[in-house]
Amino acid sequence: MIVETNNTAELPAEQLREAVNALMQTVTSLLEGEATLATLETALHSHDALLDQLAIHSLDASTLAALERIEQFITLHAGNYYQTTCAELDNKQKNRFISLFARRLLALDGLGPATAQQLFQLGVFTPEQFFGLTPGELAQMQLPPATLARLIPLHAQHSQLTQES
Repeated sequence: MIVETNNTAELPAEQLREAVNALMQTVTSLLEGEATLATLETALHSHDALLDQLAIHSLDASTLAALERIEQFITLHAGNYYQTTCAELDNKQKNRFISLFARRLLALDGLGPATAQQLFQLGVFTPEQFFGLTPGELAQMQLPPATLARLIPLHAQHSQLTQES
């Protein structure tokens, strides 16, 4: 009798179940309107843990797309939370918040923590929102001239690349 061996690693079912459950609980809390800093952080960390576990075992495109949508959902809720609590946060708390929840904006070339914080204050929390702005909307944003001078070419470059593809 020939026994076939499967060389693909099996997913650790219990760890995945725990990661999925933790993510579901925190996302459910966000859906129910219970956005607290602790809930947002737990949601993001649960998302990251699940992404890390799945990435070890190769991630298919549909799973990756679903996890990206979940991360965007968390980021949008974090942005709304930031806008309502920004005045209550000290600089250290703001910097920590931005480093956690603006990471997708921070991944854009030439966009640092100060710019991400300014965009969060103006309601732009994700690259999709940033690139969804028209050039006129971007130019009208209440941002320092030096910031606009960096953002306008970045935005234009993305628009040009999008049109070419």
